[in-house]
Amino acid sequence: MSASVLAADGRAVVLAADHRARGIVTIENYGDYLAALRTALPFCDALMASAQPLGDLAADGVTPAQATLLSINRTGLAGTVFELDDRLVASVARAKDDGYTGVKVMTRVDKSDPGGAAQLEMLGQVLEGSRALGLECMVEPLTWTDGRMDTTVDGIVWSAVVAHDMGAPLLKVPVPALDPGATRIDGVRRIVESVGVPVLFLGGPRDERDRVLGEVEDVIAGGGAGMAIGRSVFCDEDPAATAKLVADIVHK
Repeated sequence: MSASVLAADGRAVVLAADHRARGIVTIENYGDYLAALRTALPFCDALMASAQPLGDLAADGVTPAQATLLSINRTGLAGTVFELDDRLVASVARAKDDGYTGVKVMTRVDKSDPGGAAQLEMLGQVLEGSRALGLECMVEPLTWTDGRMDTTVDGIVWSAVVAHDMGAPLLKVPVPALDPGATRIDGVRRIVESVGVPVLFLGGPRDERDRVLGEVEDVIAGGGAGMAIGRSVFCDEDPAATAKLVADIVHK
């Protein structure tokens, strides 16, 4: 049986490494990029990456217990006029053929942009394809408002509910932009309770380690299933230490 994204306790730390394919070049030197990811990977339950990094890391750095998710839509490059036009650059069938355990698809909908209908059609096709081939599918549904990701609880719930009710089996959503502690925990809880599947929360841009760990604590306290985190881990001066600290909180 292939590895599952979620560990035995129903939680997960997913190492996210698909940013460069969207034009977010955090570590330019590819060798250094892979090295940072490799040092963090032992403390993670799954790896989610675009085609080349996933292939290179899966070849020598992933254990049978770790899930592998191919990020399959990356045409919406950050900072471009076509940023919301996220079309498929790989297929569910390719993920199956390459031996990966699943796929990840991002769906961004701006209520003022008619292109959102095509995004949802693509999501439906990916969900159908992954179900037919027996692969996991992690869906990152995002509400886009005024040219940026909507991190209000209302915005997160709106897109999460749409993706969930279309059949998404695992969600990855932003941490709500709320004050740390009880307020943020309540926001996370509302998001989690709006759906009936596990919800992972994304790490976002690189931040100070203490703030990142505070987000992780609030996510778990609010009922989140864990974190899908990348830049805040692999861009840290000690990726392994940061990944271990995140994993310790997620898995208690």
